[in-house]
Amino acid sequence: MDAFSVVISDLTDQDPSRNVSSIKNAVIARLEASDQDVQIESTDFFNHTYAPDLVLHWRGEATSRHVYLRTSDNPEYIREDIAVVAGRNPIIMPLVPLRDSSSSSELENESANASTLVATPSSIHEFTEAGIDSPITGLLSHAVLQGGRGLLNEERARSVSSAVDAGFNAAQVSGVEETREAVVAAEELLDPARAGVLTRLLHAVWLGSGAPASAFPGATGITAELDPVSLKLLLDITVSEDPEFWRRIGSGITLEKLCELEVSRESDGLQYLIEASIDRLRAKSCRVSGIKSNDLDSLHFRWFVSTGLLGFETRNYVTHFSPASASAMDSIERPDPIPPHLGLLIHRAKTSDINLDEITIESDDGRRIDYRAPTGTAIWRDTVLEQLANVLGTKRSSAVSAVVPLPGGARHLKCDLESLTASGRTGAKFYLSEMIQFALPLLRDLSRTESDQLYSLLSNEA
Repeated sequence: MDAFSVVISDLTDQDPSRNVSSIKNAVIARLEASDQDVQIESTDFFNHTYAPDLVLHWRGEATSRHVYLRTSDNPEYIREDIAVVAGRNPIIMPLVPLRDSSSSSELENESANASTLVATPSSIHEFTEAGIDSPITGLLSHAVLQGGRGLLNEERARSVSSAVDAGFNAAQVSGVEETREAVVAAEELLDPARAGVLTRLLHAVWLGSGAPASAFPGATGITAELDPVSLKLLLDITVSEDPEFWRRIGSGITLEKLCELEVSRESDGLQYLIEASIDRLRAKSCRVSGIKSNDLDSLHFRWFVSTGLLGFETRNYVTHFSPASASAMDSIERPDPIPPHLGLLIHRAKTSDINLDEITIESDDGRRIDYRAPTGTAIWRDTVLEQLANVLGTKRSSAVSAVVPLPGGARHLKCDLESLTASGRTGAKFYLSEMIQFALPLLRDLSRTESDQLYSLLSNEA
């Protein structure tokens, strides 16, 4: 008798409603332990033919699933229940293990065909136990609650957990047989949508190992595109430090998809992914903030994803990248900057070997000059610009914006030195590497150490 069965057998309250409440609370505890994202609504019913006892919801998803608790251990009664509630993709949950019966195989087939999961709280708990040492089993447990089907006893739960865990490890080294067994186990237990989530994760790890897509065992037609849950798991568990592994993973990821997540700077997987994909991920805008972090080593910076933005922070500043326009970052805390005087901007450009073809200069009384340099002219050698600045008053003129022509000549990156943002014209997108190389050195003064660490980041481009 397991711990849950003990709870059931120890119900001694004379008030039936309190007993029902105790049972439901014990079931809810088991379900919540198996899936951190599930939200559970308890109804006013218990052991009702048509009305569910619990309704499962998931944060950020429209998906819900009804749970029907059953006090009988007779498989025949469960088969009758399936016929009644089939079509709603329910979970029928006997409170005790079903007794052996000649109809068990029929129950397995009928529940699988009806997309109905028949599982006791104790069998669901097996995924919780397995997930302690295997993060991939946590994803499996989540998938089982959302889309599990068929008869799931404790032995099968252990077997599937073991197969998926072994397959995940095997996919990292292109192991065919164990990867295939994991795909088959997922397809047999889960509906197509949830089996696809697990299979895409295995497929992505398979490709990350360097193995060809054509050699992936089973589930033909799978793409490398990861859903947010699978991608977050991959980042959290950091399966590899190999840059090539993460570059292959990054080939199927966009900044928009990445920014759907919340990933802390503690994620080593995120650091590897961004460093390997910095010349592939594209943003519409970036902003430099004056926020300082006192608990970071000044010789390092850390990437993070939060509130729809990708960012990296150092001890001295934070930079955010957005898949949307600069206005998407208006909520970011930042100082009220004083635009640099023209001489300082030119110094920044010369130091970082960044040419500018458009500059807007403003005097302290509000007069502005928009200047476009002749093609091929190094801005720091432009005597005409110096003369125009003198007209405004060199000491009083500020550079409020500058436009950088990117290599190739067709694209331009505008740096707004008042809002400390950079973006293109209309809906243009830029690689993170381009924004770091051509915008960041103009938007703020960088120390030698900061310049070196950015150079090191860019020099690691594959």
